[in-house]
Amino acid sequence: MKKKSLLGLLLLIASYTSQAQISFDSKAQTSDGKPMYEMEFSPRLKLNGYINLGGNDINTSQSLNLNSADPYNRLKDKNADANMYQTQMAWKTTYNGFEKGPLTTYIEAQWWGGPGAGGNLQLRVAYVDYNHWHVGQDWSFFGGGVSTWYNTLEWEGPNSGTWARHLQVKYYDNFGKDKLWKFEVGAETTAQYLKIAGGRTPGQFSVDPIAAFTKYSQDGSFVRLAFMGRSIRYIKEDASNALEMGWGINANFKSKLNEKSYFMAQGLVGSGIAGSYTLSGALFGNGGAGNMYDGIYDQNGDFKTVPVYGGSAGIEYFFGSKKNLHSNLVLGYTNMVYHAAPFSLVESKVINDNASGDFVTNNDDKTTHVALNFATVNMLYDVTKNFTMGIEYSGGSKQIINSTTQNSAVNRIAFGLTVGF
Repeated sequence: MKKKSLLGLLLLIASYTSQAQISFDSKAQTSDGKPMYEMEFSPRLKLNGYINLGGNDINTSQSLNLNSADPYNRLKDKNADANMYQTQMAWKTTYNGFEKGPLTTYIEAQWWGGPGAGGNLQLRVAYVDYNHWHVGQDWSFFGGGVSTWYNTLEWEGPNSGTWARHLQVKYYDNFGKDKLWKFEVGAETTAQYLKIAGGRTPGQFSVDPIAAFTKYSQDGSFVRLAFMGRSIRYIKEDASNALEMGWGINANFKSKLNEKSYFMAQGLVGSGIAGSYTLSGALFGNGGAGNMYDGIYDQNGDFKTVPVYGGSAGIEYFFGSKKNLHSNLVLGYTNMVYHAAPFSLVESKVINDNASGDFVTNNDDKTTHVALNFATVNMLYDVTKNFTMGIEYSGGSKQIINSTTQNSAVNRIAFGLTVGF
C-alpha cells in the first residue's frame, strides 16, 4: 500500500512539474507595475538508467567514463542499474526594486552528491546576478555553460569539452547593433579541482582570469571564443615553491541548419587545464589512471603542465510537424600529452601497466599521448514541454600512444527521463 501511495505521489508530482514551475509573486509592486519580489521553485525528476557493456568502470561512474578504460588491464565486467539520484531542485528569487535592474539569486541542488555517492545532497549552482555582475558558483564561463551543451542523456556532459562548475566573479554586457554581441570578463577559482601526478602538491590558491566574446544571430545561432590563464604552484627539488603558468582557448559554434535541425561544435586547446576544466567522466576523481591531469612531475622530478587539445561536434534533428521526436549524433575527441618516461608515468599512476610490464617494456619514447574518442546517438521524445524520455548508445575508446599503441573500447546504453525545469 505504501509503495502504491509513493508511486502515486511521484506520478502526481511528475504530472504537475511537467506543466509549469511553481511561482510566488509578492503583492507589493514597483512603480512600473512589476511584483517587488518574484520567486520560482522548480523541481526536476531525473531517472538515470544505464547498461555498461564493457570497458567502463562499473564501480565509480554512472556515465561513459572513457578515461577509466584500461588498455593494459581491460575492464570486462558488465552491469545495469537505474536510480533517481540526479533529481534536482532550483530556487530563483528576483527583486525588482532597484533602479539599475533586477537582482536575481539562484540556487540549484541535486541528490547525486558526485559519482558513486548517490543520495547525498550536492550544491550545483548558487549565484547572485545584478547590474551586469555575476558572482557565485556556476558553470565555467570559459566553456560557455548550458547553452553550449549537446542534447544527450550523458548527464555528466560529453567526454570532450569544458563542463566544470567553479566559484566565479564576472562582469558581462551586450553591445553592438541589436545587442547581439556579448562580452564577459572575470576570474574563477579552481584550486579544489587541481590534479597533479608524480609528486607533492602544495596548497593552492588558484585565480584564473577569463575573457570571452560571443556573437549571436537572431535565429539563436552563435559563435563564441574564450581565453584563460592560470598559475599552478609546485615544489622544486630544494623544497621551495614555484609557479608554472597554464593557459587555454575554447571555441563554441551553433548554427541553425533549417527548421528541423541545428549543428553545434566545441574546440579546446591549452596546457595545465585538463584536470580542472575538461571532463572525462572523472572530473571530481581523486587520482589514478581514470583522471586527467593539470600537471605531472617527470622522472627527473621536474614539473610540467599537461598539454591538452580536443573537440566535439553534434547535430540534432526533429521529426514531424510537432517536433516531439528528435535525435542527436555527437562525436568527440580529446588528446592529452604527457612528457615523461613510461616508468615515471606508471609510478605516478597516470598509466596502469599490466603484471607483465608491457607498457614500460615495449615503449621508450619520453612523450605519451592518451587519446579519447567517442560517438553518441540517441532518440528522445518530448511528452510535454518539460517532460522528456529517451534512449542512447555511446561507444568510444582510450588509446595509449607511445612507441606502440594500446587500445581499449567502451560501450554503454543509457535510458532515462527528465520532468521539470
